[in-house]
Amino acid sequence: MFGGIKKLEKGDTIILTDTYGDSLTYKVYENYQTDPKDVSSLTQETMSEREVTLITCTTGAIKRVIVKAVEVYD
Repeated sequence: MFGGIKKLEKGDTIILTDTYGDSLTYKVYENYQTDPKDVSSLTQETMSEREVTLITCTTGAIKRVIVKAVEVYD
């Protein structure tokens, strides 16, 4: 599902679509890798913005790949 997450860069767009066909658009503002035990990316502090955080791991689960994006309003 997140096969291309490692290729996302700051400024890229993510579109999430629910089962009803409704979509929300997000713009990536941060991406990084961290230690699997580091849970700081799970913070709920979003400065009142609607955000999404995508998390997966590198091959062999050596590092966690974190991508944070903020909702884009039309």
